[in-house]
Amino acid sequence: MKNIVLSILFCFVFIICKCQSKLGNEWVSGAGGQRIGFESGGVTTHKPLFFVGYFSAGNSNICDTSGKLILASDGYNVFDSAGNYLTEGDTLIYKNYYVAHNGFSLLSQNSIFLPIDSDKYYFINATMSDARYADCQANNNCYFDLLLYNVIDMKANGGAGKVIQRMIPLMQNANLRKTQMMACRHGNGKDWWLLKQEGDNADAHTFLFTQDSVFDKGVQVFNAPVWGAWDIRGQSTFNGDGSKYATTSHGSSSGLIFLADFDRCYGKLSNPLVLEMPIGSAHNPSDTTQTEHLSVGLSYSPNGKLLYVISRANVYQYDLQDSTWFHVAGLDTSYAAVQFYETAYLGPDNKIYIGNFGGLSKQMSRIDNPDVKGVGCNFCPRCLRMDSLAGMFSLGTPPCMPNYGLGEKVCYPDATTNIENKENKMLVLPNPSSQILYIKNLNKEKKELYNSIGQMIYSTILNEIDISNYSKGIYYLRCGIQTKKIIIE
Repeated sequence: MKNIVLSILFCFVFIICKCQSKLGNEWVSGAGGQRIGFESGGVTTHKPLFFVGYFSAGNSNICDTSGKLILASDGYNVFDSAGNYLTEGDTLIYKNYYVAHNGFSLLSQNSIFLPIDSDKYYFINATMSDARYADCQANNNCYFDLLLYNVIDMKANGGAGKVIQRMIPLMQNANLRKTQMMACRHGNGKDWWLLKQEGDNADAHTFLFTQDSVFDKGVQVFNAPVWGAWDIRGQSTFNGDGSKYATTSHGSSSGLIFLADFDRCYGKLSNPLVLEMPIGSAHNPSDTTQTEHLSVGLSYSPNGKLLYVISRANVYQYDLQDSTWFHVAGLDTSYAAVQFYETAYLGPDNKIYIGNFGGLSKQMSRIDNPDVKGVGCNFCPRCLRMDSLAGMFSLGTPPCMPNYGLGEKVCYPDATTNIENKENKMLVLPNPSSQILYIKNLNKEKKELYNSIGQMIYSTILNEIDISNYSKGIYYLRCGIQTKKIIIE
């Protein structure tokens, strides 16, 4: 009977993960919002539904569980699948910066969509207040000082969708990088961690987006690297299972990559490491001695063993197991075309797509076998092509998307572990309860009460806990290796 229940549970989780994975099955990119679909038969390109706006660098989008596009953003506005502004979805940053940048973003990873239950979505973007914009013009203090979030309800407005909460500050009066923002599923498989880089260094502001609330979890401080204030290009990423984090920036201190382990249960970075990418050729035929050392993007391979690091004019592969570099490719077009690399994302087909900026390219380059070390990774120059779509130009970069298909992992000790034969078995009475929990058999040992997302909310050595002020729901009481699920009613 137990095996049958476990099999049913596995199938249920598998179906949920498969549905969630389709949230990234269509990409919107480039001038006019060109559409790229990933189906079982391969990659398809479509004429845009938009014909307005530039989804070239700060772009993001999300599909429904069937893989059909529902929302897209150019960084500053949110559009529906027909290319119309979602109700209350226009001008989702402060006006002065919006007008100065023509109403769309050219900054990488400037926006992101995070799905929650009941057809609701968070939309997050970073920007300047009007006061910081004036300071930027007068004193060159151009760090972003605002991180904003919006709540979208696709059941509102007769099912057409609506932004029901606009421009709520996550951070104000801050010093944030313009680029480098990425999210990862919480270990509970429902909520989200969001990491946003600090001003000119690797300090990471951490936020938790739950089904009904948003929490600022503070900043995680690291001494290195220091990238400098110039950050029009840059990218953060997680590996496939969310256990590794990497970020880099096209800053005044260039070619540096920050790596760390990531705990999906507690949102913590650990074991930091700083890499420096190789110095490469700028591939300038008029000056063959010119070099470049400006990192702009990165992506983990599907198996997590290789890290691809992108500079303006080169693609590199770093083996995380033996710490060796391999030069994958130089420019995929002529230097005179002013067409350089930017961010790189793993597609639903497990191939890595590398975007571009500058020039009028209608293609992206691709790495066809990214798990293979060395030349076998098969760099395919400009192989995602939109040439057949008349009038289209400037394909730009892949949209900023987290791994929507990442599922649940175990975050707590198993509360059902069989410890019946132990004399010091923890007993908790009554359970469920709404007033006082009484703990027996564990005198003078520390007891810790955790909420459902793994936050410790109370600690004591006493044998009773007043829970009357806590919200109804599921909690966990831990003492040593023992854990009990607690229901507050």
